[in-house]
Amino acid sequence: MLPGVVMSVPTYMLTATIWKELEGYVAKSSELGVTSAGDSPSGALVNLKQVAELYLENVTLTDELIPIKPFLQVSS
Repeated sequence: MLPGVVMSVPTYMLTATIWKELEGYVAKSSELGVTSAGDSPSGALVNLKQVAELYLENVTLTDELIPIKPFLQVSS
């Protein structure tokens, strides 16, 4: 990178679905199609974040990123 050049880092808002399995929790990002697991819901979410970051780094380097369509988020 050239001195004085500021690069813009894209920001993504993704949905995580977390569910209980027999031995821990599974977290999935439907937008990216990646999953991870952990001993607790928060552990599964932390692991999912790492997997999602690695996935996005890889597809960005290979120009294989499929545009993510915006979605309506409804919270209760």
